[in-house]
Amino acid sequence: MKIEAGLLTRQLAERFGSTGALTYNGRTLSFSELNGAACRVGSGLRSAGLYRGDRVGVLGFNCPELAETWLGLEKHNLVRTLLHSHIDIAANVATMNHVEATGLIFDTRMTDLIEAHRRELANVRLFVAIGPGAPDWATPFEQLLAEGSPEEPFLDVDEDEPCFLQLTSGTTGNPKPWVKTYRSWHAVVNHNMHHLDTFAPGAPSIGPQDVNLHFHPLQWATGFLTFYPYMLRGARTVLVDDEAFDPEVLLDTIASEEVTGTLVPASLLTPLLDAVAARGRYEHQLRRMVIVFGTPDILRRATDLLGPVWAHGFGSSEQGGVTTRLLPTELEGHPERAESVGRGGSPFFDVAILNPVSGQRLAPREIGEIAVRSPMSIGSYWGLEEATRAAYFENDWFRPRDLGYVDDDGFVYYAGRAGEEIQVAGTVVYPHHVEAQILGQPAVKNCAVVGLGADASAELVAAVELKDPTGASSELEAEILARCAASGQRSPDRVVFVDELPAVLGGAKVQRKVLRDQLMARTRA
Repeated sequence: MKIEAGLLTRQLAERFGSTGALTYNGRTLSFSELNGAACRVGSGLRSAGLYRGDRVGVLGFNCPELAETWLGLEKHNLVRTLLHSHIDIAANVATMNHVEATGLIFDTRMTDLIEAHRRELANVRLFVAIGPGAPDWATPFEQLLAEGSPEEPFLDVDEDEPCFLQLTSGTTGNPKPWVKTYRSWHAVVNHNMHHLDTFAPGAPSIGPQDVNLHFHPLQWATGFLTFYPYMLRGARTVLVDDEAFDPEVLLDTIASEEVTGTLVPASLLTPLLDAVAARGRYEHQLRRMVIVFGTPDILRRATDLLGPVWAHGFGSSEQGGVTTRLLPTELEGHPERAESVGRGGSPFFDVAILNPVSGQRLAPREIGEIAVRSPMSIGSYWGLEEATRAAYFENDWFRPRDLGYVDDDGFVYYAGRAGEEIQVAGTVVYPHHVEAQILGQPAVKNCAVVGLGADASAELVAAVELKDPTGASSELEAEILARCAASGQRSPDRVVFVDELPAVLGGAKVQRKVLRDQLMARTRA
């Protein structure tokens, strides 16, 4: 079926016009202004020599130009390729070459990085720079806008054409570009709107009264999950530059902008809650806080300090939605569910636990691969046919490569990434279970558990990053080991305190292979 590319953005301008749509550093763009800028961006790129269907890399920090670029590319049938600012530039260059991208839009704070690798970008013929000090080999973003047209393009596309490429997080190797078609993207938006509308029994649907905050990279989960749903209801979006994270600035922004919704990785929620606790009293309007990578202790602490305003979300880069979610109300009478990641986030989503080899459905409480199926699942890895085939079981079950089990009520319990389980002394250890216990120690900022050595003599090691100004000590190590033992989990053989874990996305995902290599080198030294 044919659809209009970027229809949603045009409709927003028609419905909400001069209403505030996007706030950044005290300046607010209306829905009409945002749509006009999107038209200018897309037409400017086309006038500069890009063609419909061309892939365009986008590498930047949260700012209005980033949002205008997103919407403009979609309206003009240019396939945005969402590059990650948290990974090595060489990986982004490899992605650009793999998808044969012809354009790159980047923040001028990354000019030196781009300059060093510019000649490696085999197919790029247009560079556009966001911010002051654009190099002479790039078109300034303001010039692109000035040369573009505010007229609506009214481009018809097949709904199964690529809309954008979402990269996986790159924790186990170079990110893989997942194709989101216009059809599967609309399914993502619908799923997330239902999820946000049903956040709590009796709560109103999201609407113009809401304010949605993005302080984590818009190009990752926060933009994928919540940017469109809030905008489609006329809510205002607030962007905070994500180059650095400051919990005090964030708390001030939440209060002053009367923010009602945001997405927070648990690794950043901990310092945020520490800042709330230090203030003693904190007035806020939060009603919908999506937490990812949480633990029972973090969820309980969030309730104590901010109220039952959260949903613990679980998903994958390929899906684009909070595929399952746990709500505070679902813990009533069932405190054990705090260990779970909840149930499907909408009626249009199916989840099952399948045998990794046979693909057969497993019984409740049997650990296997978490598999999902919904209109969001339609897609493929760009130019990676073998990886795409391996990404599905029979009957269109997508496999995010996560392990877990379901209980009798359909709640999903996450065990960890497939392939990360550790064989120690003849037993299988799931690192996520041990890490959840360690993270409950108040002095711990982040941690990761890995196995070192061969299976027969493998050693379970916990790498622990501490909060400032806590110092490492044998007493703290003993407390951590005792906490694991008391929970019934396999205790690490030893604890190694590190200054910083190798992680991406603000500590949300630890690069375990890199950590294992670092610990092995430390052991040899």
